[in-house]
Amino acid sequence: MVRSAVLLISCMMLAPLDAMAFNGADMSKALEAARNDDWDTLASEEARLGDNNPLQAYLDFHRLRAALPDLAPGKVTAYAARYPDSPLPTDVRQLAMVAYARAEKWDKLLALTDTPPRAVELRCYYYRAKLQSQRDEALHAARKLWLTGHSRPASCDPLFDAAREAGVIDDDAIWKRQKLAFYAGSSGLQRYLNKMLDDDDSQLAQASDWLLTLYKDPTRVDDLPASLPARRKQALLAAGLHRWAYVDTVAARQWFEAHSRQAGLTRDSLREKTSHRIAWYSTIRGIEENRDWLDHWLQGHDDPALLEQRARRGIIEQDWADALTWINRLSDSEQADARWLYWRARALEETHQEDQAREAYRQAARQRNFFAFMAADRLGEPYRFSNDSPETAPYKENAAIVRIRLLRDLGEPQLAHQEWQWLMQNSSTEQVNQLAALALKHHWYDLAVQASIRARAWDTLAWRFPPAYQQRFQQAASRNDLDPWLAMAVARRESAFYPHAHSPVGALGLMQLMPATARKVAREANQGSVNRKALFDPDTNITLGSEYLASLLKDFKGNRVLALAAYNAGPSRVNSWLAEEPEAVPADVWIEAIPFRETRDYVQAVLTYRALFVGLHDNQSRTGQLLTRKESATPYSLGMLD
Repeated sequence: MVRSAVLLISCMMLAPLDAMAFNGADMSKALEAARNDDWDTLASEEARLGDNNPLQAYLDFHRLRAALPDLAPGKVTAYAARYPDSPLPTDVRQLAMVAYARAEKWDKLLALTDTPPRAVELRCYYYRAKLQSQRDEALHAARKLWLTGHSRPASCDPLFDAAREAGVIDDDAIWKRQKLAFYAGSSGLQRYLNKMLDDDDSQLAQASDWLLTLYKDPTRVDDLPASLPARRKQALLAAGLHRWAYVDTVAARQWFEAHSRQAGLTRDSLREKTSHRIAWYSTIRGIEENRDWLDHWLQGHDDPALLEQRARRGIIEQDWADALTWINRLSDSEQADARWLYWRARALEETHQEDQAREAYRQAARQRNFFAFMAADRLGEPYRFSNDSPETAPYKENAAIVRIRLLRDLGEPQLAHQEWQWLMQNSSTEQVNQLAALALKHHWYDLAVQASIRARAWDTLAWRFPPAYQQRFQQAASRNDLDPWLAMAVARRESAFYPHAHSPVGALGLMQLMPATARKVAREANQGSVNRKALFDPDTNITLGSEYLASLLKDFKGNRVLALAAYNAGPSRVNSWLAEEPEAVPADVWIEAIPFRETRDYVQAVLTYRALFVGLHDNQSRTGQLLTRKESATPYSLGMLD
């Protein structure tokens, strides 16, 4: 009800855009002035824009931002009331909370909210403010925030200090967090926490020292002192084996079987976690020395993830009878998925059960994904797209849509993206469907894709795979003797066509280029220097991304499977994976054997997306598009690059 009311208000507030005296150049100057705290220029530009500026919220935002931390909380509240259909009040509130906290204006901070924020940094600020009036509540919250295996923002330190001084975060809490850090692999945090107990001669401090020792050398589980209490020793034994299973899975399994009970690891829950850890690494690493133990262990455990990995192991080793055995252990829903139907068919085919194999291929081909298309190619049948065209009422363009349109025209895609996200979050599923159709109509292809995902409109392929930047991809492809649909599929997978996308590791733009890679490609193509900002320009990104993809295809003899794996994981890793093959393997097996799940999924997705783009937007057959004859017929090994 609240969301609908907000959207209704925004429609009532909207005046027709054509009737507004709006000048994009004036707005760009005004926004630049506001960002630079140039208030005189801002005032003159605002006079030109008039009283009905649809983007006035952005200019007012910067006035509030610049007034912090002296700004009265009521101004923040009034701003939210004035712009109820915008994401900006949330941003102003968060900026104000940080500014008030850093200035230790705790009453102002609490005036903005009576509930703890979701973000950890803000939550710590919130409870630091609460220390003044509701100390017990704040200290209890501090302990909950403390208990994590990862580092916390610096804003939390004073809160933790207060909780330690009050005894709420005691030595036991330090020990618990050190164990969490151990299992999270946060070695630096472990050392930091260990120093808190350094001056303590207690058994807890001794256990803390040993936890550090076992992280460095888990084989020292035999050296744990007998003087440790049984529960501490069990915790250390379980931790040591957890680490040992990663470092040396065979040795960990042998010691677990032969010595763990005698050493004191008797608690059933800890033994179960330990055995699961050993089973996991035994499976994904294909450790033959542990195979009998693993298969015996799996007989008593219906663990979906491990059973799936065990079935994969049979496929990777091309032990087709073994693969069938483990596929049959999967749940009914998993066995009905195209992936496992395809591999069942492959296993049946390899064990000379052709009729059953053909039926499994038929079942797989009814779906729409990589393995469904692979099955269809095995049968020589066209792909099934199942492209719905839902009838949706036209979306009534409101103030938010006007802002999105203007922001995109002004070259502010990040702000438009933020508006779009807010609008989708505050709309019903039916409205999000309408938004997707509206975005496609306006050629806002990145927004259409986002709306299709939000609406879970998996069968509406026109929204999910629009012809975004098609002409630019074709131009870049023609310069590099490259298939434009492949480059477009890469961009769809990498960024969903959002030009300002950036990854946690620093990849930027439509084709998610690392700045160093982009500079190297530009240098080799005699295109001069390229800075980070340039990678957010679609033309630049598509040009450099296409050239990089073309260079990978050249390096890997035109093989798109290998080039795509290299685009995601790096060429050196792909070369090492090929070198690890003891003998050449078929294409589908090599794809399934890619060690990184992210890369495995990436290769499958891009090839599938390319087939979808071709089927939707090009006058080509909807069959035989997944792998070329050479890609599917050539056995995969390092020798294929000679």
